[in-house]
Amino acid sequence: MLQEPHALLPERTHDEQARQDFVAGLRKLFTTEMFPGIRTVYRDVLAPRYETKHGQPPKTVREASALMESSFYYRGTNLIGRAAQELLWDEVGESIERQLDVLDAKARVRPDALGTLTIDPAFVVPRYIQAVDIHAMPGNFHTELGEGDVFAGALYDRGVHVFSFGGLGPRNDGLGVAQAAFVKERFPDLKPRRILDMGCGPGFTTLPWKEAYPDAEVYGVDVGAPQVRYAHGRAEAMGVPIHFSQQDASATTFEDGYFDIVASMLVTHECPQPVIRGLLAEACRLLAPGGVTVHDGGMALPDGGFDQLMLSWFGINANEPFSAGFKALDFDQAMVDAGFKPENRFRGTREPVYLKGQLPPISFIGAIKA
Repeated sequence: MLQEPHALLPERTHDEQARQDFVAGLRKLFTTEMFPGIRTVYRDVLAPRYETKHGQPPKTVREASALMESSFYYRGTNLIGRAAQELLWDEVGESIERQLDVLDAKARVRPDALGTLTIDPAFVVPRYIQAVDIHAMPGNFHTELGEGDVFAGALYDRGVHVFSFGGLGPRNDGLGVAQAAFVKERFPDLKPRRILDMGCGPGFTTLPWKEAYPDAEVYGVDVGAPQVRYAHGRAEAMGVPIHFSQQDASATTFEDGYFDIVASMLVTHECPQPVIRGLLAEACRLLAPGGVTVHDGGMALPDGGFDQLMLSWFGINANEPFSAGFKALDFDQAMVDAGFKPENRFRGTREPVYLKGQLPPISFIGAIKA
């Protein structure tokens, strides 16, 4: 699926597109065939062999890890997965570097802008963000290359489309569209005045809220200045009025009860558990009575050694050190700890907007502010 062009989307030469198409194909091969094959190799070959020798299947993650490391398929799949991840950012990054001055200029706030952009020159990026390049993306979400820089936002916009081999749709907004549709169907009488997207990045998940609720004011916050600069320029290019600002979503400057919907998507798996709890507590503070918060939630930590090993795969191979903690967090209890009443919590699922049948339903967890 081709990415929908807009004024801030980096242009590509013929050779750049060819190389990025190769990476997308490699990513698709890894995601749809090679990575699922690890479980097949374990189930059909390695586990039976282990059980014959030891009289029981591997029980601990250490036993499963030692068994899997003996497999050429497993080691080779890990190598290809990591290589594809690094190649992705290299190929996309080079094309952006040659036109970064042009993109920075296009992203500047215009006097007739539909939305707003607020950058905090005194903002200190949290240590957990500075300490690691999430997804192996050089510079993570926040690194600035110069005044008015949008490199990280442009890299994420084009990079996510290549990474997902177009599976998030022409605007990379498939998850945001699904989340907004889930809330609209679950709460048909909700008429939000203001909506906040926590950790908005380049605005993939922000614009769908304005499309779902055109009468609402929509806000997006992110710790990365290059992200919100790019998000603002992208939204303006698409003719959508959004208010973006550089803020830590766990401690914003908005007043109590300012929003009727507070959401996040693909954010909590990139945060340590204390920060996730902070996000939920801030959502509770920001919501007006009757307001709704919704997030993509965690899951029960598996007991089997193999499943625990696979749970750690992205932390080890794709620079996602907090993903295991995210999945292990008891989100239901965390909602209560954040200030929501137990009876006001909810869960639900929604089919992906794109790649239906190829991806599992998206799981949501949320709560209503009493």
